[in-house]
Amino acid sequence: MPRPPLPHEADLFCNVYIDESSQTKHRYLVLGGLVVPLSHAAIFEADIKAARDPLIAPTRATGEPRVIKWQKVNAYNVHAYKKVVDSFFSFEMRHNLPIKKHVDICTLVVDTTKKDLKRSGDGDIEIGFNKEIYFLCVPIIGNRFKNELFRIYPDRRTTKHDLKTALDIMNFGFNKYRKAGDKREWPYRRLRFEDPENCQALQVVDIFIGALAFKLNGHYDEPNANAGRKELCDYILTRAKIPNPFERTLYFRRRLSIVHRDGLPYQQPPKYTLRKDRVYAKR
Repeated sequence: MPRPPLPHEADLFCNVYIDESSQTKHRYLVLGGLVVPLSHAAIFEADIKAARDPLIAPTRATGEPRVIKWQKVNAYNVHAYKKVVDSFFSFEMRHNLPIKKHVDICTLVVDTTKKDLKRSGDGDIEIGFNKEIYFLCVPIIGNRFKNELFRIYPDRRTTKHDLKTALDIMNFGFNKYRKAGDKREWPYRRLRFEDPENCQALQVVDIFIGALAFKLNGHYDEPNANAGRKELCDYILTRAKIPNPFERTLYFRRRLSIVHRDGLPYQQPPKYTLRKDRVYAKR
């Protein structure tokens, strides 16, 4: 059972929805975590449903849920997917979230030619993959959201590993990355698989990490690349103001951030230098 919130914790909870691109087929593995304040989680679900064009309506005529995902994007429906992307980017402003609350997608890109999951998992690829989930949840999201408590909802998959043990590892490992003054105790309160059919947030994550993987793995540049996916990829990167997904974004940037697990340094703000041929007035 998850630990119940204490009175002073009631407004600190966030849901984190996690999905990943293909683990085996391509060079770059992309993991994404969509962080939504628990106070706005139901609102976010309703908001995405409302943003879905009739072409990609949340339910079929039979009443079955319709899942939106990157692999379904094409030139015919790309305009409908853009509405979903717009809904994500404008959510905070439209719903007047408090200044300390954010709805962000944090992504982790693993170059599998430089970081072998089987090797990092001591011969078990799933353990290696779980370590990347840990890295996304603890050092990245845990430090970006400095006061929050988390309920983690990965996309449904089969596993031979115990989720309670994984949750304990996150909490014990958090102490390693705890910053000075951080008073959170046991910040990871729940770890449970979620069905994408019943979770709009997981479907949104799939679209964003799909766009990044499409660009990073070279599918964008193929001669017969899917025109709709190219258009949506460009649209997402433009809205996120990310000119080059092969570079790490600034660590604390909002909405969409990228961290590479390949040894590259973080993107630094530009440095301004004084020109020797120019006279500057003293203040």
